[in-house]
Amino acid sequence: MLKWKGIFMSAENAGRWWTLGRGDIDATVAQVGFNLAQMIIPVFLLAPIGIPLAFSIDHLVPGYALGFLLGSLGLTFLAVRLRRREGRADVTAHVYGNNVPAIIAYALSIVLPVYLQTNDAVAAWQTGAAAVVWTGIIKLAAAPFASMFRRFIPIPASMTVFGAAMYSYLALVLLQRLFDQPLIGIVALSIVAVSVLGNVPITRLRIPPFIVAWTVPLFVGWLIGYVHPVWQGASVRLPFVAALGPLRSLALAVPYLSVIAPIAIYQILQDIAAVEGASAAADNYDARSVVACDALATLLCGAAGSVVTPVVYALHPPYKAMGARIGFALWTPIILLLVVASGLTLFIAQLFPWPILAAMIAYVSVGVGMATLRRVDRKYLSAVLLGFVLPAGAVVAAAVNSALPALKLSAANPDVQSVLNRSIYWSSVQGLGSGFLFLVLVVTALITEVIDRNFARASWWCLAAAVFSWLGLMHSPIFRWGAQPIYAEGWIAAAVIVYSARWWRGDLPDTKATEPARVA
Repeated sequence: MLKWKGIFMSAENAGRWWTLGRGDIDATVAQVGFNLAQMIIPVFLLAPIGIPLAFSIDHLVPGYALGFLLGSLGLTFLAVRLRRREGRADVTAHVYGNNVPAIIAYALSIVLPVYLQTNDAVAAWQTGAAAVVWTGIIKLAAAPFASMFRRFIPIPASMTVFGAAMYSYLALVLLQRLFDQPLIGIVALSIVAVSVLGNVPITRLRIPPFIVAWTVPLFVGWLIGYVHPVWQGASVRLPFVAALGPLRSLALAVPYLSVIAPIAIYQILQDIAAVEGASAAADNYDARSVVACDALATLLCGAAGSVVTPVVYALHPPYKAMGARIGFALWTPIILLLVVASGLTLFIAQLFPWPILAAMIAYVSVGVGMATLRRVDRKYLSAVLLGFVLPAGAVVAAAVNSALPALKLSAANPDVQSVLNRSIYWSSVQGLGSGFLFLVLVVTALITEVIDRNFARASWWCLAAAVFSWLGLMHSPIFRWGAQPIYAEGWIAAAVIVYSARWWRGDLPDTKATEPARVA
């Protein structure tokens, strides 16, 4: 207790680290907006299939605010400790928030199929929340080995997994929402493009650009009648669901480890990528502590009933460049908790319509892509670029899986499958999209090791892919023994090919010769 008091209330820190400068205000506005609007994505994704909005707001969402608060306080503690240890006032806390790829995956690949099978919203919610608990368990088990992961997994592979999820998947799934209302979307995008991406100060007062990118398009939307928030009244609510259903449903969520495990590993890699990015910006955090904070927060989110998982955003450098320090990491979760506890979640979320959020997502996507490319040596760009396009199958699968129930159709129907196979090669799309984050990890790690002439390690990645395929963690929507034997056979064959490459030529060229520019 004395240690915490010494860190948070020391003379040099008192009244300073929690204050909100321009950068922290900008970061707080962006973070509150992102977390509020993204937190209710499953509510609107699941409404067309029959799960009532009121049920989703009361069950699927509130627990996230409690877990988010716990994780944010942990990350704030780490930042204040670093600030005090190094005697620097420019330390930036890790950026924390909900994870859209996981939100979409859990809503459409777990909650949706359970509801369609049982027609029971409670069972679907409990299984989805249990999936979040499993995610926290996997993260917590991996936390002590986070530093080892940093050494074992090639940096190009870990950074590309992060980039593929946040740059490719997130942007392709959500960026089109920019044109839900073209006028508002274009206004918001132009402000973000000029003031944030173009780094042009807004007036001599240097008004925080995200405030302008939010308020101006919001006012335009109100003028043309696109934004018309409906006041539902305020009421005190608990930031959790007082029930043990999520914990009792852990066994029911096991078949969905094919969805859960890739998401959990991806989030661990994103946490590690966030630590790597912070180190590049001169803020050196311990990866084990960061992953542990995230793991405990994720466990709490699921146990409290939420189907929304948090993650550490690998956006440290752009937030630091924006002027964000530590204050935003404290005030963002407090504001979010107050919104949820006051019953204003749905009303406040209406103030962040999709065209505005999509413009902000454009900034996030660009920031993630740039962070990935900066952290990867030029000779590995072939691995990164291939990794960026591999999520295409998951994007198509997500669109189809969300559209079919709204059309009263099921992908399990043989006639529907036949049509999909003839039109969009559905079986191939599913093979590419299921467990796509593991696929990105394996392929980029494989290429990276080959470029470095580590053929044995490259073949081991192929064998790992064969195991993932056999268990259904990759190329399969369901976790089970012998899930995808044909894919497993293919990866075993790939292991043989890759390992035998060491004997293809007796005079292997220097790795620099593999650069596209040199080959050309």
